[in-house]
Amino acid sequence: ASLIGPVEKVNFAEVQQVITERCVICHSAQPNHPTALVAPNGVMFDTVGQINLWAERIHNRTVVTKTMPLANLTTISEEERALLDRWYKSTRK
Repeated sequence: ASLIGPVEKVNFAEVQQVITERCVICHSAQPNHPTALVAPNGVMFDTVGQINLWAERIHNRTVVTKTMPLANLTTISEEERALLDRWYKSTRK
């Protein structure tokens, strides 16, 4: 028997909104942050496909290590980090 309970389904639109508001300022084909002339390490979250491609890294950097957003420049909240955590876990089998 699994010790992990059922994983809550997450509305992807909410996840995408958090990523757009907190990450895309730098992680975009056209970054808006003055110090990011190009997307760091070529990592971009402009599309659903890109977000899903980088899901594990998004989770690791925003939830596990909390090293992104860098110096929390975009003021991601603990609730938003928790949403990203639930989303990532809901995508794992």
